[in-house]
Amino acid sequence: MRAAVIATLLAAAAPAGAAVPLALAERQVVTLEFQQAVTRVTTTDPDLLQVQVAARKVTVSALRGGRASLELAFPDGATVDYDVTVDAARVPVARAAGPNEIALGVAEERRFRSPGVARVLVEENGVARVSVTGETVSVTGVAAGLSSLVLVDAAGAKTTWQIRVR
Repeated sequence: MRAAVIATLLAAAAPAGAAVPLALAERQVVTLEFQQAVTRVTTTDPDLLQVQVAARKVTVSALRGGRASLELAFPDGATVDYDVTVDAARVPVARAAGPNEIALGVAEERRFRSPGVARVLVEENGVARVSVTGETVSVTGVAAGLSSLVLVDAAGAKTTWQIRVR
C-alpha cells in the first residue's frame, strides 16, 4: 500500500519522460540509492556537479551555483533524468576600511606614522590599546567592538580615527 502511494505521488510529480527536479545548495552532498546498479552517468555541466557511483548508490556533490541535467542509466536500458538546480552559497563580503578607519582583530596590531602627535584620546579603552613612540602610533585590538581615537598635534589640530575590532 505504502509503495503504491509513493509511486502515485512520484508519477503525478514527474510525468513519464520528464526530468525529476532536484534542488541542492552549493557544497551540499546527497546520496541517491536505486534498486539496480547504475551503469552510466552523464551530466551537462561536470563543473557544477561531482558524481560518484558505487553500484546502487550515486553520490552527487554540488560544487557551485547553477543548473544542469543529470542522467542515470541502468542495465535494463532504463534511464532516470534529473533537472538539477544548485543555489549558490552566500559568502559575506568583507567591508574594506575607509579613510581614517582602522579594522583589526583581537590581539592584532596596526602601526602608522603621525608626525607631531602631542596627545592621544581613546573613547572606549576596553576595545583597543593605543600607544605612541616618537611619531609611531600603535593600535592593538583588545575586545570586539567600536572605538574612536583622536590624535591631537602640538598646534591643537585633531585627527579622528574609528577603530573596529572584530
